[in-house]
Amino acid sequence: MLALTLTAPTAGASGSGGALVVGDSLEVLTSPYLKQYLPGVQLTVNAEGGYNSFQIFDLFEESYDPSQSVIVFDAGTNDNPAYPEILAENLQKVAEVIGDRCMVVPTIHGFTVDGIDNTGKNRVVRSFAASRPGTQVPDWAGAVAAHPELMQADDLHPIPEGADYRAQLIARGIRGCLATISAPEPEPAIESAPQLPALHRMADRQVRLARTIARELAELLALQVARGAPLLTPAALTMISPDA
Repeated sequence: MLALTLTAPTAGASGSGGALVVGDSLEVLTSPYLKQYLPGVQLTVNAEGGYNSFQIFDLFEESYDPSQSVIVFDAGTNDNPAYPEILAENLQKVAEVIGDRCMVVPTIHGFTVDGIDNTGKNRVVRSFAASRPGTQVPDWAGAVAAHPELMQADDLHPIPEGADYRAQLIARGIRGCLATISAPEPEPAIESAPQLPALHRMADRQVRLARTIARELAELLALQVARGAPLLTPAALTMISPDA
């Protein structure tokens, strides 16, 4: 078992920002390079060469702590490719334990057995990620296909440069998880009443003034009629301006 512990910042969601990495011999080779790509992240690694995904689930149970925010389940390489449901079962068991915590699940480059390659296992990885939004999927299988020079002669384990490259892929997935869970919730916008254009405001003012003047004029005329006084002349009416 390999174990690394670094100082951790606090994340804004489940856990405190740490990451648990469990895996097989690929992770044994990869994990020594992770530290340099994850400064400030509390990192725990538990990996054993030759382990299948059932055994790696056991490693997960040994090392998981609710304070961890990210779980890297680096498994499946040693599973029989004829039975991808083994990996599917163990991924689901991890998900049931960790709740809404973010997972990193690399794609798989492994041996072809009896003519059956890793297509089924990688289909399981992608289906699992699609069912669990936020899951990060470092494409190790694609990296090996594009850069076979990163592999040892057995075409299963990476050379040091390949292990470093693999660590960068996994570290990017961990950072992606941490960025997602620590993003602040957007605050609801407070909408103010729309401003009336200046022309509309002036028109409203004119209407209010005209109504006031008309009311006052009607009251004045009614008062003159009641007193028997002569009505206002047209010249006098023109002196009452709506712009007053």
